[in-house]
Amino acid sequence: MTTRRLMLTLAAGVLILGGVPRLARAQGAPPPAGADLRLAVVDMDRVMVESDMGKAEQAGLDKLKADRTNIITSKQKELEAMEEQIRNASLSWSDEKREETSRAYEARRIELRRLNEDATRDVQAEFNRSLQKMQKAALEVTMGIGKERGFTLIFEKNTAPVLYATDAIEITSEVISRLNAKARQAGPKPPATPPPASPKPSGGGNGGI
Repeated sequence: MTTRRLMLTLAAGVLILGGVPRLARAQGAPPPAGADLRLAVVDMDRVMVESDMGKAEQAGLDKLKADRTNIITSKQKELEAMEEQIRNASLSWSDEKREETSRAYEARRIELRRLNEDATRDVQAEFNRSLQKMQKAALEVTMGIGKERGFTLIFEKNTAPVLYATDAIEITSEVISRLNAKARQAGPKPPATPPPASPKPSGGGNGGI
């Protein structure tokens, strides 16, 4: 599974914004003239999918999307029930009753549209926050390995111009292991979930997340 497929599933069909950092240069003094280059590759897609941090961020995004979807589904059913009521009983209503119900229906239709827009925005914002957090943590761990083990260059495995890399120089599993250890040391933290979407006056038709 690629990072893009993971995050699209994770956030309401929302898309990967920005790539995983593609190259981390080991810091420190350059190798002496004539010294062999020490190269490594890391698969950031695997880091995103298999690390404990990546799984936790995925779970948080899934929950946010499910919560927003449940709210919208409930409001959609209320709107459909009102529409059915208008269709079946409006002929027997007075003009005042018909006008009052029409205004109430329009208000709920606008509310549903706003909830859709807010939900899409909330999921996108949380996705961006999660992705940035994962990128930063994975890059820090990768750079630490590069310094510690004296790598000259570390490439992202799935990024051009890396056309081939032997498994012998891949450090993905080590990055995942160290990232997991770092997350355990930090301890569990509650996800930064945006507050429930609140309806605001707006016009137009129904939206969708």
